[in-house]
Amino acid sequence: MSGSLPFPSARYARSSKLVAYLSLAYILLVVYASLYPFADWHVPNDEAARFLFAGWPSYIVASDVVLNVLAYVPLGLLLTLLWMGRVPRWAAVALGVTAGMLLSLSIEFAQAYLRTRISSNVDVLTNSIGALWGAAAAHMWGERWLLSGELHRLRERHFRAGARTDLAFVLLALWLLTQLNAEIWLFGNGDLGHLIPHHLRVRYSADSYLLLEAGVAALNFAGVAFLVGAIARSFAAAAVAVTALILTALMLKTIASMALFIPGNPGLWLTPGSVLGLVAGMMLWLPLARRPPLSSVRASAICFAAGFLLVNLAPENPYLAAALQILQRGHFLRFNAMTGLLSSWWSFLVFTYLILLIRRGEQARPDAGRSVN
Repeated sequence: MSGSLPFPSARYARSSKLVAYLSLAYILLVVYASLYPFADWHVPNDEAARFLFAGWPSYIVASDVVLNVLAYVPLGLLLTLLWMGRVPRWAAVALGVTAGMLLSLSIEFAQAYLRTRISSNVDVLTNSIGALWGAAAAHMWGERWLLSGELHRLRERHFRAGARTDLAFVLLALWLLTQLNAEIWLFGNGDLGHLIPHHLRVRYSADSYLLLEAGVAALNFAGVAFLVGAIARSFAAAAVAVTALILTALMLKTIASMALFIPGNPGLWLTPGSVLGLVAGMMLWLPLARRPPLSSVRASAICFAAGFLLVNLAPENPYLAAALQILQRGHFLRFNAMTGLLSSWWSFLVFTYLILLIRRGEQARPDAGRSVN
């Protein structure tokens, strides 16, 4: 490593709020998934903490163990990164693991008051192992790649500085997480159709359904692309980021279709409407991709608003409704509920963010084009 520049003591961990935003968002999602459906609360007959001293269970479901470990790896990673740059690395690891373990312990204690949940010391153990793995990853690669190292330099080189860009990264990360919900159309966030009377929605037909599905995918594709363009420093950076985002989203959608349905169908999302929407979304974005940041923000808001309207006017797909009848249960059901809630609210979050950027940009004229960064 001779001749290489030393890392600036994780300076970015102190100056940026991105890790803090991601940590808070992930903690809220873990709590929601762990306590869903938040119903049938009661006072336990015995001590709520009795599960801590229970014996080893007679059987353990391998998928539950794997999911419990993996769910806390990002949490341990983020919490450790949050402390790095403020305390020594070994102390950051200790704080990250301890915080993850305490969160798991608190959730298991709360589950004792839910009739539908069973508190388990095995869950605390596996969650703590996941937090330890995440903390170890942060210790090994945090400064070099995630904080003051390579990824930070790439971010500074290709994306605009500031907390508004950090918030956009958080929203895009949450958008990727919504793709793990196999119940929604491709990119079809904001679906509140169950609240809309059937007579106000479009009647089902093969043609209307194909066009609506394509429209939803195209508008949300373009909305994401315009959002990326608003925070990128160049068209090339935006094009690479959009390509990576879309490919990752399609991969996650495929994983969701395989994992959540019996039998798994990796191509459940791959319909004529979704393919048409991908092509149309690219054609909608590319001619306007080099617009100034504020114009990109406006275009993104318009696309997301139109996509929200279309997805809520669309009729129910009888094929998807039948497929949902064989949705897997257990932890996967709770995970799907979490991603479903996030999918429903993500459109409101991103639209609020975009409206605030537009207002700030208009107030900062004549430098509005440079203010959105």
